[in-house]
Amino acid sequence: MTAAKFVLILALIPTAGGSAHAQSSDGLNLVCFGVGEKMTSEYKTDLVWDKYDHKYRSRDGITTGMKQMDTAVTVQIDKGDGRIRLPKALVPPIASGGDDQHWWQLNNIQMSANQISASYKLNGLNHPKLKIDRTTGEITIKGFGQDFHGRCDRLDPGQRRF
Repeated sequence: MTAAKFVLILALIPTAGGSAHAQSSDGLNLVCFGVGEKMTSEYKTDLVWDKYDHKYRSRDGITTGMKQMDTAVTVQIDKGDGRIRLPKALVPPIASGGDDQHWWQLNNIQMSANQISASYKLNGLNHPKLKIDRTTGEITIKGFGQDFHGRCDRLDPGQRRF
């Protein structure tokens, strides 16, 4: 288990004094492991074949692309209120609405017998949408410059896994 996954799981365990976000026994706590993608840009120098001079030439520039990473998100929903915890790697440089532990308030939560859907605000232009299939546990999050696909497991604080 990587350090990032370990930290995300520990964040769900209530402290002795309790928490403002502690879930009641009828709440839903999910930890979702999967693959996240984030748009990145980097400055590169490489060699390109010049077909007119028949030699390699140096080329500098900024390239953009999607970077994949194994990561996890945490979702908590209780009585129509919910939040999602994103790994630092999926939070854009310009973000608003999250707290210092990367929890974001879920909006427009729709729960049915087969699916959970919601959205959250990362910044003024980016409002990712998440969908969780309650039968398979599959989660998808789609936003501007970021995606996440994975599988969720229920996590009940105070309960042993086996």
